[in-house]
Amino acid sequence: MVPRPFALAVACALALAPAIYAQSPPHGSAPASDASEVKFSGEVVAGQTFEREIGHDLLFRLRPVADETAGGWIIEISPKEQSGDEPIEFTAIATPPYHFYNQRYVASAYGYSAHEAAAITLRTFYFVQSVADEHAANEVVNAALYPATVSDQEKDRIAFESGRLQLGRGQLRILRSRVVNGKPGEADSIAWLRFEVVLSFSPRITLQQILAPKPLSEDARQSGATNH
Repeated sequence: MVPRPFALAVACALALAPAIYAQSPPHGSAPASDASEVKFSGEVVAGQTFEREIGHDLLFRLRPVADETAGGWIIEISPKEQSGDEPIEFTAIATPPYHFYNQRYVASAYGYSAHEAAAITLRTFYFVQSVADEHAANEVVNAALYPATVSDQEKDRIAFESGRLQLGRGQLRILRSRVVNGKPGEADSIAWLRFEVVLSFSPRITLQQILAPKPLSEDARQSGATNH
């Protein structure tokens, strides 16, 4: 017969086990709440996707680049639930420069080699935080990139919108990496990364600060004060 005190201790341990496990969630699980700052670490190997829930109904992802000659990953933040045929992603629209290598890339792309990409150990990127803000940011960025297509009146409205759009900020730090030299005629590639990520959802940064558009005209300020 098992002594009663020992049996009671075992029963208590078994009862507490789920609670202990819940306090130490497995790798890649969701954070406990929609915190204003989220920190985590991870590892990823070439060709694989790293994905983690970060609260706020969002996912953080390291997505392998599609080009076989450009080994590595692209940083993405996207809604957990997608609607429509085209997936929506929140960092591309908020992290300039556009159409060029920027700090979303952890990859050999746009003229950067795998060794050069891995040597950039700290990356800072920005992201919108809702589908509505992604659509609004698209309008702002397109106006900034192609100003000749926008009327002066629209420029004032869009400049005001850029000051309204609050962004999140993320930092990815490479802790360790392994770069594999390519065979003759082939590019080098990043074979493995260990990294940590810090995401701030309220850093008080606007899209206007990121793009630095011209100051609002007095009419735009008065219009904004009337409409908000």
